[in-house]
Amino acid sequence: MTNASARISFVTAKGKRKKLDQIAGAFGTNLSSVINDALDQYIDLHQWQLAHIKKGVEAAKKGDFASDKEADVFFKKYGRPL
Repeated sequence: MTNASARISFVTAKGKRKKLDQIAGAFGTNLSSVINDALDQYIDLHQWQLAHIKKGVEAAKKGDFASDKEADVFFKKYGRPL
């Protein structure tokens, strides 16, 4: 966490709070640290997803799509969606 910080507040279920407190205790840290770690992971995941979605949209706008053959190879390797 950087030196600059901002206070936020939110409401969550009592059960989630209890689990977060248990995690903090198990790792010898505080609730704020556990929540910040979780937020870091959430932000990293969603920034990654958004970057790949943006890349796909830009490719689609340029008409860059998989050929029928490329799609067949992909689905033979990974299977078809359900």
